[in-house]
Amino acid sequence: MATDKILDTFAEIISQMKEVPGNQIDLEQLNNTEEKLRDILFQLQFELLSAQNQKNWEEVNKFKLAVSECQLTLNQVRAAIINVSIIGIDQKNLAQMQKILEEIETARKTQVNIDLAIRLLGFLRRLFL
Repeated sequence: MATDKILDTFAEIISQMKEVPGNQIDLEQLNNTEEKLRDILFQLQFELLSAQNQKNWEEVNKFKLAVSECQLTLNQVRAAIINVSIIGIDQKNLAQMQKILEEIETARKTQVNIDLAIRLLGFLRRLFL
């Protein structure tokens, strides 16, 4: 399922952020995050089109929300890149990242992937505010 690949990409982003030296996200990390979010956006848009073609309106609504959240998050990351700011990661965010990684594992088993993806995009966007 494509949403598994989306969750794998989220897990990569969060894991890399957790491992940032000195809890400071630099320009290279922001560029890497932007690239991965672009990949997620393309995958979500594909899933949206697929759900529309299948006339699965519940999924269409979920994927529309996910695409919107991803676009907002991507815009925040791009703004951080433009500002060339260093984003600090505090202990609260580190703890939340660990919880997210655990939720990703659970979502893989319970098939609630897109709902989790939407929540993860919200977290990432708040991180870059």
